[in-house]
Amino acid sequence: MWTLLTGAIAGLVGATYLGIKYWSPWIKYDLEFFWSVVFNYLIPMTKEIKNGKLPINRFEETVEKHGNKVMLIYDNKSFTYNVGNARSNKIASAALSLDLKRGDVVAIILSNEPDFIWTFIGLQKIGVQMAFINYNLRNESLVHVIKVAEPKMIFISRDTGLQSPVSEIYHELNGIPVYHFGESSDSNFIPIDPIIEKSSNENVGEDIRKFIRMKDNSLYIYTSGTTGLPKAAYIPTEKLVKAAWSMAIQNLTLDDIVYTALPLYHSSASLIALGNVLRTGATLVLKKKFSASRFISDCREHNVTVVHYVGELLRYVAATPPSSSDTDHCIRCAFGNGLRKDVWNIMLERFKIPHIYEFYAATEMPVGLANIHNIVGAVGRMSPLLKFSLPCEFVLYDKENEDVLRNKDGLCVLAPLETPGLLLIKLDERRRMTFEGYKGKESERNKKLVYNVVRQGDCYINTGDAFTRDKDYFVYFSDRLGDTFRWKGENVSTTEVANILMELELVSDICVYGVEIGDNEGKAGMAALTLKTQPENLSLNVEQLKSIAQHCAQQLPAYARPRFIRVVKEFVYTSTFKQSKLKLKEDGYDLRKMSSPVYFLDCKENVYKQMTPEIQMDIDSGKIKM
Repeated sequence: MWTLLTGAIAGLVGATYLGIKYWSPWIKYDLEFFWSVVFNYLIPMTKEIKNGKLPINRFEETVEKHGNKVMLIYDNKSFTYNVGNARSNKIASAALSLDLKRGDVVAIILSNEPDFIWTFIGLQKIGVQMAFINYNLRNESLVHVIKVAEPKMIFISRDTGLQSPVSEIYHELNGIPVYHFGESSDSNFIPIDPIIEKSSNENVGEDIRKFIRMKDNSLYIYTSGTTGLPKAAYIPTEKLVKAAWSMAIQNLTLDDIVYTALPLYHSSASLIALGNVLRTGATLVLKKKFSASRFISDCREHNVTVVHYVGELLRYVAATPPSSSDTDHCIRCAFGNGLRKDVWNIMLERFKIPHIYEFYAATEMPVGLANIHNIVGAVGRMSPLLKFSLPCEFVLYDKENEDVLRNKDGLCVLAPLETPGLLLIKLDERRRMTFEGYKGKESERNKKLVYNVVRQGDCYINTGDAFTRDKDYFVYFSDRLGDTFRWKGENVSTTEVANILMELELVSDICVYGVEIGDNEGKAGMAALTLKTQPENLSLNVEQLKSIAQHCAQQLPAYARPRFIRVVKEFVYTSTFKQSKLKLKEDGYDLRKMSSPVYFLDCKENVYKQMTPEIQMDIDSGKIKM
């Protein structure tokens, strides 16, 4: 009997092996994914959420265990966990003395500097919400992002370059007090350092935050406003926990040293990089500005083991002259998004970074994808088996009408393998797959939802991004759909840029879209205009070009300014009366595809100049930097 049983088991194992090898070879990737993600990430993260364990409580446990360990390296200065905790406690106590309490909101206008981290930790200690403000914003956009969060006060950097834009719009803030670190020449601002100095450096009592629940909001992080100005996405406490466990799939430990130069006002740097460091007791090397030429030497100097990137940064590194010291580092892996295949290969081969963890995520989305298999170019996997743990679909999309394609039953048409499909993620409260939406823009939440996807009555979140999948179900980024594009690591709202340009007296109508430039990451902004007084040759004169450039420089952050301008006789509209961008995107800035002039932004002189075929070749080749 035992012989028969043993033979049956051996036969089953053998058949399973052969079945996987010849008919479903991709299952081996699923098994590896389940082992790594479920046991390292999903189980401990879910347990922490169910037990209501706040990230700040885990941080204080880390301080108790590893207080003398280096927590932060900034500008060649080191701060231990004990020091970081003490400084955060001072901010927590100072905030309490300013009558801040659980549920209040503070707008944070801080760059990559220690004050950001102490404030981030300190305000969590007392349950105060934070709104992370993009310090590149100016004028109307800056006023909007501050006001929409309804902050009780504003904390602003000691960097006077960040203080100036707030001084310019102070009269529009309706009396919201502004507290500044360091020095300030603005008499309207209130110094916070004296308040912090006389505050206690002891842990505040946990009873202050004992009523905080996982679904309570903790932060506002801004996303590109597809219908206008940036939107403040709700970030509940639960999402902080999820983000702080995300690097468990890379086996991040307290022995790791993590490098980031990405802005902390983005969720990738603050919630993922910083969040995972604080959870594990690792060390963060924080750079205020990124230097491609010093990247490897910085990593070598600080014994960096994990690098946090966006593709644009590593492309700059790849463009540096080869050196014999390129491989002289301790980097065991890099994680981030937007890495091109050619740059990916350079990181693996020239710099000998052994593993790249590329991921896909969006601030307001409940989950993301991650490539743990080191497959070049992939952002993750989504096989039939994995869909049981992450219900999602890739559906066909009509670019002309900017909507999903549907069959005769009114359901979405699923995209086959090797075909670009819009990623939709299923809402499921039981699995904690939720979408909280945006503060002050409750109606915008519904615009991100797609109903009747696979069956009548179901509901999915529209990520706005299209992907392809190969035969092994690896997922590759294809395109960003709708009214945003990504440039210089930032998401740009075409509607916001269009609204700013419509303020120009000479413009009758405008269409803004993204175009690819040579080997650059993402897409650069281009604006097609119709003029109130339209010349026969659809050209712009010197004064008009100057006024456009000056207006953009005053009203838009550098990354959002259109790199190209053209004038069109009239716009084409879709059946739903939207401007059709398809032909405009196909034309790009290619002079061979149009008879009217195209103007490019000379970034050094901040002026638009007319393109020639020679200039176009220089832009394509990278000789002219955009």
